[in-house]
This record gives sequence, structure tokens and C-alpha cells, in this order.
Amino acid sequence: MARAVLGARFFPIFGSWYRAVFVDLEKVVDSLPPLNPQTRVLDIGGGDGEMINILLARHPDLDITMIDRNPRLGLFLTPESRKRVRLMPSTSLRDYAATQHEAPDLVMVSDVIHHVPVDSRAAFFADLRLVVADRPTTLVVKDVEPGSFRSHLSLWADRYISGDRQVRLIGRDELTALVKQAFPAARVRSTKLFDVDRPNYSLIFALNAGSAA
Repeated sequence: MARAVLGARFFPIFGSWYRAVFVDLEKVVDSLPPLNPQTRVLDIGGGDGEMINILLARHPDLDITMIDRNPRLGLFLTPESRKRVRLMPSTSLRDYAATQHEAPDLVMVSDVIHHVPVDSRAAFFADLRLVVADRPTTLVVKDVEPGSFRSHLSLWADRYISGDRQVRLIGRDELTALVKQAFPAARVRSTKLFDVDRPNYSLIFALNAGSAA
């Protein structure tokens, strides 16, 4: 409704205001590991692309691919960002694994896992294994720790404003167990995001031996 009423010019402004109630994207980008020029980034479930705008403003030489099962992808990308990003809408992880692509150095999964049905989450990371195979890769997962007022508010908004009635938040321990089920040798470290913007958190996983993380 908001998109229809506000139109392409004003809806991104409203969307940024609405998102700021729940997360500070600048702090999410602050929590990412150091990035070298030409780092190949795969953004899974990239959504409207607002975080990519911030990321490219800081690191204009990144090689970014965004995939999403939704046919509407990257609607908030600035014209300059849009020139630098490869968009693959209506694309699942398994679809992407079946394409010819360069191996990503960094995989980002931001506010996606809590939208994946609980009984499909292990399959999500198994499909990520198809993409990564045995290559050294850094995985960054940003999500929301359950149990606080702000997390309950975000859950309510997802269910009754965004319309995802199956949403269920996932905590750091549960997420780590899921990743290690698909990548048993993964090494994990937390970032400062939870301390500066709780209940938001991000975890960095070094997948396979020799990962840059």
C-alpha cells in the first residue's frame, strides 16, 4: 500500500525511515570484515539493496552479485550502484549454484534466515554448500536475537506489515549450529554489532581451510 501511494520517488525515503526503527545499516556495514578491491560479494536475499548502496559508497571497487527468490530486487539501488551490481531476481541458491559463476570471496545473508521456514533452514545452508563447495569463503550472517522488546516489535512488523506469517527469529547459537551442520570445520566469530545495535547481531564464518576471515 505504501509503495503504491508514495511512488518510486518517496517510497525509498519511507522505507529507510521504517527500517531505521529496527536496524542501523551503517552499523551493519561497519561490522563486515575488511574488504579488498575487487572482492567478489554474493548478497543472498538482497532485497531492496539499501545496504549495498552504503557498502559501495565505502568500497566502490567491489564485484557484487545480488540474488533473491523475489522477482523485485534492488528497487532502492541508486543509479550509480545499479551500474556496479549484477542483479539476479527470481533466483534461489540452488538456481545460482547451477549457473556459471566465479566463486564468491564473501557471502552476505542479511535478515534472511528468520524468513526461511524452520524446517527448510538446514536445506538453505546445504544449498549454500553447493555454491561454495570446498573453496575458502567468508560468510557473514546478520539476523535478530530473539527475546527483547525490539525483536518482538520486528517480529510483529514482519508478520502483520510485511505479511510473512511464518517468520521466526533465530539466535546466535542456533544459527551457528545450522552453519556447522553444513560446514563442520567452519570457524565463527561474533562482531560488535550486537553491542552497538542490539538485538541485531552478525556472525562471521570462515568456511573451509584458508578462508580470509
